[in-house]
Amino acid sequence: MKITFCGAAQTVTGSCHLVEVDGLRLLLDCGLFQGGRQREDRNREPFPFDPQSIDAVLLSHAHLDHTGRLPLLAREGFSGRILCTAPTAEIAKLMLADSAHLQVEEASYRARKARRRGEVADPPLYDMADVMQCAERFHPIIGYDQPIKLNDRVSCVFRDAGHILGSASIELRTSNGNLLFSGDLGNRHQPIVRDPSPPPTADVLLVESTYGNRTHRTMPDTIAEFREAIETVIPNNGNLLIPSFSLERAQEVLYELFRLWQSGELPRCRIFLDSPLAISTTRVFARYPDFFDAEGQEVFSADSNPFSFTPLRYTQATEDSKQINRTSRGNIIIAGSGMCTGGRIIHHLRHNLWHKESGVLFVGYQAVGTLGRRIVDGAKTVRIFGEEIAVTAHIWTTNGFSSHADQPILLNWIRQADPKQLMLVHGEEEALRTFADRIHEELSLDAHIALWKETLHV
Repeated sequence: MKITFCGAAQTVTGSCHLVEVDGLRLLLDCGLFQGGRQREDRNREPFPFDPQSIDAVLLSHAHLDHTGRLPLLAREGFSGRILCTAPTAEIAKLMLADSAHLQVEEASYRARKARRRGEVADPPLYDMADVMQCAERFHPIIGYDQPIKLNDRVSCVFRDAGHILGSASIELRTSNGNLLFSGDLGNRHQPIVRDPSPPPTADVLLVESTYGNRTHRTMPDTIAEFREAIETVIPNNGNLLIPSFSLERAQEVLYELFRLWQSGELPRCRIFLDSPLAISTTRVFARYPDFFDAEGQEVFSADSNPFSFTPLRYTQATEDSKQINRTSRGNIIIAGSGMCTGGRIIHHLRHNLWHKESGVLFVGYQAVGTLGRRIVDGAKTVRIFGEEIAVTAHIWTTNGFSSHADQPILLNWIRQADPKQLMLVHGEEEALRTFADRIHEELSLDAHIALWKETLHV
């Protein structure tokens, strides 16, 4: 068995691993690099393999850092199957269509600026035609824990990763033993989704390390900080901005806001879900209640539920989004992107960051090089649309909402898998080093930190 790490190696984004075994060439994910020009330039490099030679892509979940280069793969000749759960297939198509729209818009903006300099800008990475071609390759699996035959010697099993709706860890069963890919593992006791399934024992284990160097706050502490942000900002007529990933995090935030409203603890305000993509993915969630945990199924069985309650407004149109900052204050605004790398949250930050009455509550991971990370790290000013904006608003960060497992959860999952060989992927360098040391101390295992474009024979 041969593994080549084509992304998410010593970085969090760009998940993509080539596995060659028993006559098959398989990709585990094919994600987009994100977080600064240096990393994003990798998206334009040729794949370190021939896309036409890939037999199948096994897709762990729908986030762009795991799916975002699939249209490129299809455009360059991939004609195999993309295997994933049904929610992942449906949401990934929405995510990729939105990504293509942004790629085209940004390329047009760059082209205008380049023409004024007498230069030529790079074209978009892909467009809607590429996404439509890619969409034809999706083949949803029947369900979790069902072996799927890939050829006479290789099968795969998708297991609930508990990360987002439809997310999976993927086991490859081969004549050379089994390989287990964690995908992104979920936190425990999240709203809506189930906890991660226990892993099978593994000969070779590829495990994510996003939070391999820390322990999350407890959910009660997280909700307490969530309430503190609301109670600090809303009564003082400020806007509370929540940069949120359209998939899972937006829905979890709505879930907790609904619970506060239901118990009478939410100050009088309006809640804007200001993201067409988040609105679309929220509707997909409503179609897959069988993937919810028991509490989620009960909550969503009522007429008033986290996706439909009195203060909640969906703002689909651009003009409706603009009106939010033109009219009343004292609102909660949930908008993408989660790392503030684009989307409507950028406009809301420009209007609100300099207001000392307003606040920003970060509820997700902020990758190195992103605007969100600069704000979290304490920047006094940030540049938005060519203008220096003072950061005087209240800033909160809470990782209890994280849909990623923390160090204790990851360690326990590895202990259960009891691997013979262990590779760490999907983490920043500090987290990877700390996690590898901790694994050695607690589990007496040597963990190999994967390098970008490295090939290992296992």
